[in-house]
Amino acid sequence: MTERAQVRQDGQDLHRFLERYEADHPDDVVRVAEPIGLDYDATAICLELERRGRSPLLIYDNVRGSRFPVLTNLFGSRARFAAALGVPPSRLIESWGSADAEHIPPRIVDTGPVQDVALRGDEVDLAYLPIMRHFREDGGKYLTNAMFVARDPATGVRNASFHRLQVNGRNRFGTSLHSRRHLWNYARKALEMGLAKLPVVVVVGCHPLITFGSGLWKGPIEADEYEVAGGFLGEPLQVVRGVTVPVEIPAFAEIAIEGHLLLDADENEGPFGEFTGYASERSTRHALEVTAILHRRDAIYHSIIPGISDEHTLLLGVSQEARQLRMLRAQFPNVTAVSYPKSGTRLLHTYISVKDPPPGQARNIAMAAFGDNLSLKLVVVVDADVDVHDEQEVMWAVCTRFQADSDLDVVRNAMAATLDPSNRNGLSAKLIIDATCKTRPYARRHSLPDEAKERARTLVEAIMGNVDPS
Repeated sequence: MTERAQVRQDGQDLHRFLERYEADHPDDVVRVAEPIGLDYDATAICLELERRGRSPLLIYDNVRGSRFPVLTNLFGSRARFAAALGVPPSRLIESWGSADAEHIPPRIVDTGPVQDVALRGDEVDLAYLPIMRHFREDGGKYLTNAMFVARDPATGVRNASFHRLQVNGRNRFGTSLHSRRHLWNYARKALEMGLAKLPVVVVVGCHPLITFGSGLWKGPIEADEYEVAGGFLGEPLQVVRGVTVPVEIPAFAEIAIEGHLLLDADENEGPFGEFTGYASERSTRHALEVTAILHRRDAIYHSIIPGISDEHTLLLGVSQEARQLRMLRAQFPNVTAVSYPKSGTRLLHTYISVKDPPPGQARNIAMAAFGDNLSLKLVVVVDADVDVHDEQEVMWAVCTRFQADSDLDVVRNAMAATLDPSNRNGLSAKLIIDATCKTRPYARRHSLPDEAKERARTLVEAIMGNVDPS
């Protein structure tokens, strides 16, 4: 079976993806039957597992106050990103870069599972959903897996993006558009057109490929992100019409919340435990008025673990690596890999490897990376023999191939990530470390013969009890 055919077996359905993944990776899925509290517990369990070096997919069947099973940490492992694409983890970034090259228009269907249950008018109450409080410092209960879908008020092109949602009432959320990307631009355009609100749908749980192609994809504002999702799926995304707003919804989504982004709101929102590891009080203070809640009869409530968790940071990092690798290679074909490490929150630092860079090219590559991602504060450029996904190797290259008086550059007062608590009124310094070999030939790395390494692997596996040494 081809990789794309394997993915198509899922039928754009999160349930079928979970079934396939658990069958293929039973040790990486943990089903929790014991009762847990609605607030804090799911986040605490996930972070405790991370502390112990594990990051499994977690399904809770008994969350107090929830009518739905709760899924967390779906995106807490690169292996699960790769499984969604139907490729081995080693091919994740390359496959991502090719999946979003094709754009396939969506297909509107008459009905879909997401319309099984539809609450409107006085039936709308956000307490119907198991929206959790995640950290003690949070300003309230937060819906973390909130993929906003909106149409450009002038062109009708669809955009999808993630924004935090704090419950502020029975049918009201506070939200922040601090990313300053396409939805922010839609809101500004709508205000200029004299509009007071913008229709939106918030998708809460869907097949990972829809998340990859819509919510995580970053491209030109004129691209329709439902078409990009079709490219990831290899077929048209099936959508149904909204029941109270003119925005389509993935037909097999778990839960959808319809409503209007209120453009003139000035509403309390935050603090919230952000990817930086801090409780962020920065907010654009927007609000969302809810007009309908739709869900599958067998819906799963997918909550993304916030803070500096594996799931939250990988959602930032994997898509950024794929996009930036493609961008850099268009200008510098000898760039071999890009890594956004968790130590840099998978958004603020990046490591880039390059094959045989001519003098000065490492700095050009770093400057291009800064231009591509305004949030970046540190770029380390290394040679292609260094594994950028192994931070110990990157630091070894800094240790042995870098001199601070000649290989370091600082750019002052550049645009910054507003959620970085060290930023100065939206400005930040940018640091370039050129940890490439400056002379040729350079000191040789020590190495072992391939046959010796293979013998060692076989023997070690035998010692550890994995194989029969005979």
